[in-house]
Amino acid sequence: MFRSILTVLSGSVIAQIIAVAVLPILTRLYDAEAFGRYQIYVSILNVAVMFVAFRYEVALLSARPGRVFENLLKLTFRLCIWTSMVALLVAGAVDLLIPGVLSSLRGIVFFLPVAMAVAGIYQMLTFLPIRDRNYGLSARSKILQSVGFSFGALGFAFLPVIGVGLVLADVFGRAFGAISVLFESGKLWRTLISPLSFSEMKFTAIRFQKYGLLTFPGTLLSSLSAAVAPFAFLALFNLEVAGQYSLLERFILMPVGVIGAAVSQVFTGELSTLYRTDKEGLNRAFRRSLFQLLAIGLVPTVLGMLLSPSLVPLVFGADWAMAGKLSVIGFPIAYVRFVATALTMTLVVIDRQSLQFSWEVGRFLFTLCVFGGLGWVGVDNPNTVMVWYALATAVTYAIHLLLADRATRLVSLQAAGSGKTL
Repeated sequence: MFRSILTVLSGSVIAQIIAVAVLPILTRLYDAEAFGRYQIYVSILNVAVMFVAFRYEVALLSARPGRVFENLLKLTFRLCIWTSMVALLVAGAVDLLIPGVLSSLRGIVFFLPVAMAVAGIYQMLTFLPIRDRNYGLSARSKILQSVGFSFGALGFAFLPVIGVGLVLADVFGRAFGAISVLFESGKLWRTLISPLSFSEMKFTAIRFQKYGLLTFPGTLLSSLSAAVAPFAFLALFNLEVAGQYSLLERFILMPVGVIGAAVSQVFTGELSTLYRTDKEGLNRAFRRSLFQLLAIGLVPTVLGMLLSPSLVPLVFGADWAMAGKLSVIGFPIAYVRFVATALTMTLVVIDRQSLQFSWEVGRFLFTLCVFGGLGWVGVDNPNTVMVWYALATAVTYAIHLLLADRATRLVSLQAAGSGKTL
């Protein structure tokens, strides 16, 4: 498993190095408001993309090879297209009937349906290399996505669309990553566009309905929880402060999240194999991975906290000094996210979707209460908001890790008690 993690991790690290390397140029081509607009777009997209396929793409990991898998693949692809078309109709209807609602975000709202389709299809395709343990392809697609975003952002900066240049670059990068997976997957595209009868569609949707009923709401709540912070900075302060926070997201939290997600892909694949073949070793594998992740992230976190106040304005420009101060608190948040994100699918893999969903509900409500309380008392210091955000993140993810440890331990004990691998 460690070699597989290194393979995927290398791709994610290279992808993030490319993204971070181009940031000093982008911060001089785009102002803080453009970054704030981009951060709001990403936050909305991360929530909206949960609706695209209702998390049926997760079922691709465990679907039986053959017709069952192909029908699930075709259903997921069609959901990505249909829900994006519905989103376009909804955006158009709202703009027509209540024009004032979208006025401040008009620059990005009508890009969202296209972005949803592209992001949903790319998200679906990323599960295929994981299923086949083709971690090299997974790594290459991440690198190409980052390259696509970087070149797109640089190019759009010199066009009349600079206000939404980062948004367009994001769509371009995801499309680039999706095409790379399709290109190396033979005739997969033929399967995606091949006919699917209504009866097959209905049967497949019902067969994997637990992903829509439990995994989808839980993941949606997770995305909503992550979106609270960017919107809180916009609501409590202004678009410029939200832009400063956006650099922190792009420079620290997003790269760490991507790396954590890459590790999660390998861990999820290996854990699902253990759950099928060697349940006694499940808790041992979970704890070993947890301690390894804690050790890997500790030193970079401490260095980041010490260096970021002076390094961020030096690299990205004096206008981003506030982002440097926010980064001191951002690195501990990134550390917790890195460890927890890598193990976040544990409860889902061992069929404890209801427990995962309960945690997601609690996390969302707790995060909402924290930021709501900050707004109610009238906090006017972004650093104070970041401290409370860090505390909320640490508490909620620590609870999740404890729940996952207890659940895997129960599975291992039950398997040991039965005297055989179930």
